[in-house]
Amino acid sequence: MKTKLQLLSFCFTLLFMVSCGSDDPKKNAEKAGECACKMYDLQEQYLNEIQYALLKTYKKKKRKIKNPNFGDEKWEEEYIWQKEVDDWDEHTRLQLEGDEMREEYTELEKNIAEYKMQAYEASDNQDDFDEWIEKFEEAIEDYIEDNCEQDEDENKEDRQKYRDKEEDYFDDTEEEIKE
Repeated sequence: MKTKLQLLSFCFTLLFMVSCGSDDPKKNAEKAGECACKMYDLQEQYLNEIQYALLKTYKKKKRKIKNPNFGDEKWEEEYIWQKEVDDWDEHTRLQLEGDEMREEYTELEKNIAEYKMQAYEASDNQDDFDEWIEKFEEAIEDYIEDNCEQDEDENKEDRQKYRDKEEDYFDDTEEEIKE
């Protein structure tokens, strides 16, 4: 499975590099904007489909364990609270699905960087480069604003809602200390 994923990633990267030969900052920004929108969609999908489902795979009670790092300058607490998985098979399936999403997200980040790197090939000097980058950044902001369904602020709000839900999920009564 890992070999197939690596081969697919290599083919996708090769195809991408062949197709991204534009010197126009607006065309590159449009392609990069498409990637950014896909990244927002992946973030939303990961949160709504994976993280919430993962939360349900944990026991409602955290357990208190002895902190293995106690005594280090960074760790002052002698005991820490640890989540405990209740449904291991589902938890594993969701973790693997999330990992595939993270790999796709990373590939999109690489694509955006490649589109931005076209500034070097399209520029003869520092002034040309600065002008190209400025046009690129303006165009990508416009594209994202016009075409992405969910913006970064909404993603932050969704992540906060998840953290609140996670905090509410676990009961206040924890299991006894296991040493």
